[in-house]
Amino acid sequence: MPAIRSFACLFVLAAAGVALAAEPPAPATPRNRQATATSASTSAPPTAAAAGLRQTRVAGVDYTFVFDARPGAAGRRPAPDLLRAIGAWLAVSFDLKKSDALPDVRLESPAKITNFRFTGLLSDDPRLTARIPPGQREVVAAYDELSQTILLPLGWSGGSPTELSILVHEMVHHLQHQAKMRFACPAASESLAYSAQDKWLQLFGRSLAGDFEVDAFTIAAASLCLP
Repeated sequence: MPAIRSFACLFVLAAAGVALAAEPPAPATPRNRQATATSASTSAPPTAAAAGLRQTRVAGVDYTFVFDARPGAAGRRPAPDLLRAIGAWLAVSFDLKKSDALPDVRLESPAKITNFRFTGLLSDDPRLTARIPPGQREVVAAYDELSQTILLPLGWSGGSPTELSILVHEMVHHLQHQAKMRFACPAASESLAYSAQDKWLQLFGRSLAGDFEVDAFTIAAASLCLP
């Protein structure tokens, strides 16, 4: 097995495993009213909310985050500007050094990401899956520091704060790697990544416990250096 230090979000999404959790729509602009709102006034284009878009800004970052929940948005890799914005937010929110070097991002199947986390090999070979210890939490995303690549699940779009929090988590690991931070073991780097993810979710009234069923005990266990 190659000597690969991989970092991963070790959680199961509360809604339906790797089928990314859907957030409840805003009451004022439910999706099923989009057609009605559009046909009521043919002279004006639909608003961003009516089109399935949400825009917001966060303190300390000169960037407008756009959450695109439209069906066609799924399966798109994050744009470089989004990666820079998340990096900037992490730099002002935590003791992380900002980096101009951006990670590569790939969308992969859950089986490949899970196998990579536990074997260091990016493959969906069932023989690798059989080597994974039983009872492990499902792996949603991972970071390969050798290739500086973030692995996100197929269907990821960043269309909600919850989905985008997965990228926030993995961007922590990228900045840790860029800053040449050293840990007693790979798992020890997870504490800060989970803290950043939770702080991001709290900006939108959400939490790790609510969206991912990850509580303080789970984070502590995921951050332990085991023999």
